[in-house]
Amino acid sequence: MIQLSFVIKKFLIFRPYPALRVKNKLSMSLNLERFSDYLRGDWNNKNQSMKFPALWSHIHVCYHRLPDNFLGSPSFYVESAYDYSLDKPYKTAIIALNELDDKIEMENFKIKQPEQFWYGSHDPSLLKNLKKNDLIKLPNVCDTIFEYNENKNLYNGQTRPGKKCVIVRGGQKTYLDSRIIVSPETYSSWDIGKDSETDKQVWGATSGPFYFEKK
Repeated sequence: MIQLSFVIKKFLIFRPYPALRVKNKLSMSLNLERFSDYLRGDWNNKNQSMKFPALWSHIHVCYHRLPDNFLGSPSFYVESAYDYSLDKPYKTAIIALNELDDKIEMENFKIKQPEQFWYGSHDPSLLKNLKKNDLIKLPNVCDTIFEYNENKNLYNGQTRPGKKCVIVRGGQKTYLDSRIIVSPETYSSWDIGKDSETDKQVWGATSGPFYFEKK
């Protein structure tokens, strides 16, 4: 009986339940933790680009989770790059996630000198010198708000309503209409600009959203 008790204690000490090992240091709700898990990783649209090469380039969108204490909420370093030049992304950003009632708010930050951190989503050691003062916070009116669809097990996101995320293109005043859908295995994104008066599309993809799968 003594030997059995010793074995049980040894097992509990040296073989902890896996969930305890990967638990986040941040205190997060199930909703926020689930969304963070869905979002992280290397997404690419290889299948879409192979089916419609004239319409879609093969690109990667990578979300690398940053340390818990970086912004005080779940945050990610994000890179968008063509498959043939992953080390020279055409777009980088930092995003932070916050709870907004039963929804999730994605805040956006620009990086002052993004080339210093290129390829960091693939090699996190390149992000070791990234600091908060390297960032520029974008207006809250440009945040994306996500809501969980339990029946479909996915998140639907859209730019804050109100047409207040203003972007001037070619002297024309437009507002950003960004739509993102995230599930455990799929990710779609469609950023377009609409005329502030007529709501007609002025810029952005006209063939619909990018469709990504997790690598």
